[in-house]
Order: sequence, then structure tokens, then C-alpha cells
Amino acid sequence: MALFKFLKGRPKLKVSRMADFWSLKDHNIPALPGVYLLVAKPSVRFIYPTGMSPVYYIGQSKSLRHRLRSHMKWHTEARDSRRYFLYEPRHEYGRIYGARYCFIRTWQGVSGKNLEDIVLARFAKRYHSFPVANGAGAWKRIEKEFDRV
Repeated sequence: MALFKFLKGRPKLKVSRMADFWSLKDHNIPALPGVYLLVAKPSVRFIYPTGMSPVYYIGQSKSLRHRLRSHMKWHTEARDSRRYFLYEPRHEYGRIYGARYCFIRTWQGVSGKNLEDIVLARFAKRYHSFPVANGAGAWKRIEKEFDRV
């Protein structure tokens, strides 16, 4: 997928199809560990130091289904709220810029945290930044992965 050229390399990562976040309840998401990417609607790109990408958040979970449903709850609350309330950046970005998602399941010997480090390192190497809603991030955590990609 052209949007995820930054994921190229070893190990090869198999990314699920992009799906509309607002119809999450209709999707068959595995209750397995993995990494998920929250992506803005097609017309939106965020400016990073070395390029533009629609990816605004990368996270990991022991259960993709549970974690994405949790994000859906907060994205929806932020979108539908009639009173002023400040939500976490990933939910504010989802509210304002729409939301799509995809995920990468872990495989034998790779934990969700290690896979997240690999994906964040590849993103950081390509764009010289973490996704906008990930905040400052933990650069030390991905140093070893950054050198490998």
C-alpha cells in the first residue's frame, strides 16, 4: 500500500486492509496482539519534517479488537460532545480529521511492544518524527530498532 512505504524492510510486515473507523462495529477484528495505525480521511496529510503522511497515531495492544473499540468509544464521544472538553490528542485528531485504521498482527517470537518499536522506528526514520498524536514518544525505546531499519 503506497501510504505505508515506510513499513518496507525486514521483517516484512503484513498490513491489514484499510477500514473506516466509524463502522468499526461491523468489522471482524481479531482479539489478538498487534499494532494498529490510526489514519486520517483520504484528503488529509500531516506535515512531518521530511514528508507528509495521513498516519496520526501508532499503538499496540494485547487485543486489537478491544483496543480499537476503546478508541472508537473515545473518538465518538469527542466527535459528538456538545460541551467543551479536551480529549487526548489521538481522539481529537480522530474527531477532526476523520478516522481510518489498519493493523499488523504479531507473529511467533515478536511481542506487540517489539512490533510497535519496529513500526515507530520505520515511521521515524522516514519522517524524522513520531506521528502527531503519539506525542514526544520514547526515542530511547526505539534506538536499537532505528539502527536496524
